[in-house]
Amino acid sequence: MISMKDIHNLDMVDMVTLGERGQVVIPQAMRERVGLKAGDKLMVVVKHGKFIGLLPPDCFRDMVEELTRQLDQLEGK
Repeated sequence: MISMKDIHNLDMVDMVTLGERGQVVIPQAMRERVGLKAGDKLMVVVKHGKFIGLLPPDCFRDMVEELTRQLDQLEGK
């Protein structure tokens, strides 16, 4: 669950509307802030059955690589 503390630590917050076909428009200021452009792919993730996030695949890949590196260190590899 996202707490009020988490909300205050967010860079940007905005409201969007889910269209009839399940489409969401990411506000222009947010797209510009993170460098998204038409045609970019995003991974959709769900946490705790409520929080929905969109991540560029390279961010997810970076997270997996960092976790793998940390596991290797813990295992002495």
